Amino acid sequence: MIRTLLTIPLLLCAVASHAQLAHDSDLSVRLDDSSDRDIRGQYRLRIRPDYSFSDNWSMHAFIATGDEFESAYNTIDDSDDQINVRRLFARYQVANGSKLEVGVIPPFKGRVSSTGLSKEGWIRGARGVWMTRSGAVELVIGSLDDLRSSEALTADFDLDYFEFEYSGRLNEEWSFELGAERMFDSRFLRTEIRYAPAGSASIAGELIHNTTEGSSKVVLSTLRELSWSAQTIEWFTYYSYTGPDFGRRADLAEDFLEFGHALATKLEGGFKRFDRLGWFAELEVYENRSRLKLGFELDLR
Repeated sequence: MIRTLLTIPLLLCAVASHAQLAHDSDLSVRLDDSSDRDIRGQYRLRIRPDYSFSDNWSMHAFIATGDEFESAYNTIDDSDDQINVRRLFARYQVANGSKLEVGVIPPFKGRVSSTGLSKEGWIRGARGVWMTRSGAVELVIGSLDDLRSSEALTADFDLDYFEFEYSGRLNEEWSFELGAERMFDSRFLRTEIRYAPAGSASIAGELIHNTTEGSSKVVLSTLRELSWSAQTIEWFTYYSYTGPDFGRRADLAEDFLEFGHALATKLEGGFKRFDRLGWFAELEVYENRSRLKLGFELDLR
């Protein structure tokens, strides 16, 4: 905690004094009301400093509240508020998008899929992405065991994580991903297909299978943009089923709801007079309970 608090002002001072250093930051507050517990107020602060040494070399960090791999929210009434450096890594990238990342890196290379690891998380290791004429090949090796955000940079390193993925396009509307993962002493096969016609709703189907335990997770989703009062509203709805034996990876996924059947719908929009302020509303329905989240997010750039 102390180490993080010392790091934040140093990074922010660098932002102000170097033209090559920028940051992408946001602050979110929400009410979280679940049918099986009392309503709670939460907040999330995320700071992403980026420093470019040249056209190819750059350094990146991710500082956020929250004490868990999959969540960066602190509960307002708790006395144990957390803020930690979750990622710190170097990147070498060439003009066609191929890149190498080394350090405590993001668990994703670009867009985060519903079955992909949470965008708040990290992996200690290296990622290589090779762009080809038909798509992208990704290879990640590293360590993923201690899931406390306070230990993201300091936990013991054990080579226990492996990921291989190929993503490509069939045409302008259809895209797909095929991948294999190894983590938590289990092996996984993952596939995704996405249909995104211009000017209409996109539809995606995702399947990830734990070949070690013989259990699967399925996600079907749709994303649509709506227009209301000269503002664009993003509407995302998805259904998921997670097998009871799927294992520890389940709740680290970006859109994990609950084991068994679950359904969620989320609306996100902005305000005409306040272009840096947004709002969101999300309803989740599980087999035995429900959850409602309402909040606002402020862009701090």
